[in-house]
Amino acid sequence: MKNLLSTFVKIGISGAILYFLFSNINSELFFETALSINPLFPIGTGLIFMGTQVLSVQRWRTILAKDIPMPYRKLLSYYFIGMFFNNFLPTMVGGDVIKGYYLYKTSRRGDVSVTSIFMDRYSGFTALIFLTTIAVIIGYPVIRGTALPGFFVLLIGGYVFASLVIWVGPLHNWAMALMAKIHFYGINKKIDSLYKALMGYKSHPDILIKVFSYSLVVQAGVIICYWLLGIGLGMELSLIYFFLFIPLATVISMLPVSLAGLGIREGAFVYLFTRVGATPEEALTLSLMWFAIMVVVSIVGGVEYVRLGGKSSLAPPPGAEDGTQAESTSV
Repeated sequence: MKNLLSTFVKIGISGAILYFLFSNINSELFFETALSINPLFPIGTGLIFMGTQVLSVQRWRTILAKDIPMPYRKLLSYYFIGMFFNNFLPTMVGGDVIKGYYLYKTSRRGDVSVTSIFMDRYSGFTALIFLTTIAVIIGYPVIRGTALPGFFVLLIGGYVFASLVIWVGPLHNWAMALMAKIHFYGINKKIDSLYKALMGYKSHPDILIKVFSYSLVVQAGVIICYWLLGIGLGMELSLIYFFLFIPLATVISMLPVSLAGLGIREGAFVYLFTRVGATPEEALTLSLMWFAIMVVVSIVGGVEYVRLGGKSSLAPPPGAEDGTQAESTSV
């Protein structure tokens, strides 16, 4: 009941924001903008995006290589199933949980499954912050005098602080001492277990370098996809704006208050891109068209989910009842 209520609240928030946005634009111009794009742009963008996701699977496989060898094809299946759940059932069962569970059923290594999912997300976010920092340095003259530098300071500063807590022993111990006073569902023990698993990567710099390199290509590829869509929509904006705004909008859309970020992401696009010359109709079309492309690509994961048995494929593996499953919740 609680999950159902949360879903309805998020749907309501997404709907309310989208209603507000559409109420403040020229609907006729919006549809003209959407229909004016050459189909080659969204098709080409979808193919590039598909390529970035295929590379993301290789990144995940590289992360796992430290502990367990996994066939690329199997991970590709799990990854796209996770995408499908993120886009179609984002408030009930997270895609990361689903692909992590499939990996656990195959490997019976709950600690490795959770750590690999975290590292995959963390490396992607690290690359995003890295590209954003470069973009801020280069593009500072275009955002000087606005509130945007403050947002970027919070974003980059928050990431740096969190990373120091994760990777620097004394800071981690200090944070864990604070967490120990909370005792919130044993979360401090789970975080400490995750930390110990992550520290194993310190002795494998080759893996970290490869993973970061993959992440740079993936994140840059996604931003370029947005830029190409913008060109197709007639947005004559420099690529630097996309490297500035996409990371910020991405982080804002991660707030767990709407349906898959829908509405919040579109509001961020309209707010950011209209400040550098785009029309509200162009900004809104860009965001919604990108969301549509992600949904279409993720349908591949839906097909895989059905092929693997659908709901029955999520049944606990044999032996979970006698304690095997406990390992999956160790971190």
